[in-house]
Amino acid sequence: MAAVWDGTVFTVTRFDRFARNMAEANDIPTGLSGRGVPFGLGASDYDWNDPFGRLFFQPLVMVAEFEANIGHQRTREGTALARKNGKLQGKQPKLPEPARRSIPRRYTEGEVSLVGLATEYGVGRSTIHRIIHRAPENPR
Repeated sequence: MAAVWDGTVFTVTRFDRFARNMAEANDIPTGLSGRGVPFGLGASDYDWNDPFGRLFFQPLVMVAEFEANIGHQRTREGTALARKNGKLQGKQPKLPEPARRSIPRRYTEGEVSLVGLATEYGVGRSTIHRIIHRAPENPR
């Protein structure tokens, strides 16, 4: 038994945020249609059961997927270029090296507590804990 339409419309304001790929973009309106809910894009509503609605919808899905793939490709290329040029070195330490050297000593000697160190340096306790319990670095 088909659902009776109550005026609810599933509306997407930006099509590139609607679905990740063609298969997902086809499944969503099919599921909505089975519940009797029309699909809306911006200010326009489309009937997924209507051939003209599908004709208009499918090219938009292809273009949105293409744009997302181009964006991902550019991000990967930019990351590789930055890494090659030494501009991307991973996550940088929250604390400078002198602080990272003194924290384990101060904690071990009982000079200050873990919470005290976290408060002093303005970082979380987990950051201080990692510094205290990290593997000794290899001297060069």
